[in-house]
Amino acid sequence: MQKNPYQAAASYRDHALTTASPARIVVLAFERLTLDLERALAALENGEHPHTHLIHAQELLMALLSGVDTNAWEHAHRLSTIYLSVHRSLITANIEKNPALIKDSLEIIVGLKDAWTQAERQAGEVSSARPVRVVDA
Repeated sequence: MQKNPYQAAASYRDHALTTASPARIVVLAFERLTLDLERALAALENGEHPHTHLIHAQELLMALLSGVDTNAWEHAHRLSTIYLSVHRSLITANIEKNPALIKDSLEIIVGLKDAWTQAERQAGEVSSARPVRVVDA
């Protein structure tokens, strides 16, 4: 019996998430956050309600905020402040149906996504580097 392709895709996605590094999970969250904001803008342009997309984006921001360890990094408080500021903007954008607030938030999120992607890449380069063993001849 052939497996449902949607179940196969869900299994693949679940496996990818459970084996992903913490940095990869953050990048994936930012990619989805970007998609949510792009969909919210498209909904507004089509005369539809952006509510579902904006609510999901807000939930992702709160998940990202809950993962910030203010004791592990000196700039963590600033990052938390950015997350909260974007969250507030999205609440207002949802109430007012304000595309400018969504666009401003999207610009910030894309910048953060790019920074996290670069950090993930650099972390991968460091972890994949193998120590060189010197053998006396």
